[in-house]
Parts: sequence; structure tokens; C-alpha cells
Amino acid sequence: MTDRLSYDEDTAFTLADDAATVSALVRRTGPARLHSQRFGEWSALQVLAHVTEAAEVFAERVRRCIEEDGPAIAGWDQDAAMAALDDASLDAMALSRRLLRAHQSIVQAMQRPGARERTGVHAEWGRVPAAHFAAYQARHSHEHVSELAAAFPPV
Repeated sequence: MTDRLSYDEDTAFTLADDAATVSALVRRTGPARLHSQRFGEWSALQVLAHVTEAAEVFAERVRRCIEEDGPAIAGWDQDAAMAALDDASLDAMALSRRLLRAHQSIVQAMQRPGARERTGVHAEWGRVPAAHFAAYQARHSHEHVSELAAAFPPV
């Protein structure tokens, strides 16, 4: 397990900014280009799908930590999730909307009093506070979104 990450206002802004960046990116970039641009083994569209699925997983983890008492948090096999994707059926606009909803959900949940300290028991990481799950997603998302933004800059 990595060191526990903290959640603060900057983390909330990172989540919001990344969702806005993806929204702008998919509006100005055609599906063919998102499909053809490669980042290692993944297309840009697959990277976007990965970020979106991760956001939904982490939003659910945050929600469960806050709403339940010490919930068991299962691991997430991102490789299996990516293997199940069919690039041709992915819709960039729909992914963008899902990412926005997941990031909004995290930010709203983390505004609740005491939310940061609420914990869940992760299968591999042990007892983890909601703040770590939220900050982990922000960092993970930002790494991928920064890479996408650099490949598809505004004209």
C-alpha cells in the first residue's frame, strides 16, 4: 500500500478540472482520432474508458466508506476490465458524462462532515479512509488526463 493520501480543496479542484478537460477534449476531437491515437497498448478512447471506470469504482468506494460502517472493499482488476472493452462500441461523450458524474459524486460526498475519516477495509490495503480513496482517484485521473490533454491540445 502506498502512503495514505489526503483530500483537500486542491484535490476537489483536480477532480473537477479533469472532468472539464475531458469534456472539452472529446468535444473537439473526432472519434476516429480518439480510436487511432495510441498510448502504449491502449487507444485514447480506451484510456478514457479506463479513467471513467476507475472514477466510478472509487466514487463507489468513497460512498460506501461514508454511508456504511467499515465496509469490505473488494479489489478491482483493471486489466480484466480493460480486456472486456470493445473500443468500437465506446462513446467518448458518454464516457465524459460518466466521468463528470463520478467526480462530482466524490466531491459532494467528501463535503459531508466527518467524511474524510470514514473508513472501509480494502482487500489488499487494509483499513483505508475515504479521503485516501478520493485523493487516489484524483491523482490517478490527473496522470491520465494530463497525458490525453497533451496529445489533443486545443487548436
